[in-house]
Amino acid sequence: MRVKHLSIQNFRNILKFNKKFEPAGAIIFGKNGTGKTNLLEAISYCAFGKSIRSASDSDLVSFSKAFFRLESTFEIQGNKIEIDAAFDNKRKLIKLDDCKIDKISELYKYAKVVYFSPEDIELVSGGPSYRRKFIDLAISQTSYKYLDSLRTYNRILKQRNALLKTDFSFKEKKIWDERLAKVAGEIIEDRLEYLEAFIPQLCDKYFFVSGKEESLSIEYKFSFPRNELLDFSQNIKEHLEEIENNEIRMQRTLVGPHLDDIEFSIKGKPARNFGSQGQKRSLAITARLVQAYIIRKKNNDAPILIFDDVLADLDRVRAQKIMDVLEDDHQIFIATPNLGLYEDFGLETINLEKLLND
Repeated sequence: MRVKHLSIQNFRNILKFNKKFEPAGAIIFGKNGTGKTNLLEAISYCAFGKSIRSASDSDLVSFSKAFFRLESTFEIQGNKIEIDAAFDNKRKLIKLDDCKIDKISELYKYAKVVYFSPEDIELVSGGPSYRRKFIDLAISQTSYKYLDSLRTYNRILKQRNALLKTDFSFKEKKIWDERLAKVAGEIIEDRLEYLEAFIPQLCDKYFFVSGKEESLSIEYKFSFPRNELLDFSQNIKEHLEEIENNEIRMQRTLVGPHLDDIEFSIKGKPARNFGSQGQKRSLAITARLVQAYIIRKKNNDAPILIFDDVLADLDRVRAQKIMDVLEDDHQIFIATPNLGLYEDFGLETINLEKLLND
């Protein structure tokens, strides 16, 4: 999988950019504030149809401009696919091979990007929402069915929460309980299936990257007491009955995959509380590496990897180990203010400041 060409107009601080990329990728360098991260964000926008940095579309438009436009050409399993995205006056338009798509999520079937960000350390040290977001995105990149289930669940959750804020009929509430429990059970089953493939790979690659034989364990933390004699949907239905009064008082849903968590432990202790900064960063980067590995295995095509200067905080040996873990067929983009850190990687170098000012 490759991004072969990218054209940018009025995206963040990049007013105009037009470039064909090498199959191996590129090192994008320049001083801070040049727009390196913005360029990486533009590439990922074409894959996700939204900002990887959680910014609203209106925030992506260059100052004093009325719109932004991205035009990209990808090569996916030998086929050329054009993905164009534009935002103008509160309207978003995304085209796939010049045909408008109705759902942004359709892009997940095509371009696959794994984005390594300095904020990824929050996967380990942050709150549960970071880990839920990670696993939901990772599974969605390999299963459109999961993405559809997640969308359905969020819609049911929103409607059920709205119901709990009203003088509702208990008969109507039971209908929403059934709907919520059914989809919630499917999501949890898919998450656990993903973790079955994810956990052994994470352990193996973490040992290689960290260079330490540290025991690593990962546990899925349910938001309800699990009865192993029942399936997850039945578990949730029973628990909803038990906490009904609490939900009525709190006026929101108090059980489900939107409240579950994943706990990383090193040497038997939660990494969130007891891990060093080096352990947390290595673990977060390795989690992204495994995300890429599973995408490659399930799609028979290597995803594009984007490193937003995440290797700079690691020593040269550990950074090289991360590159050694990767398969040869990834296209890789690295943003950095220090070109010297990556001179041995054999990638094309792009002086972004010079390119934008030419």
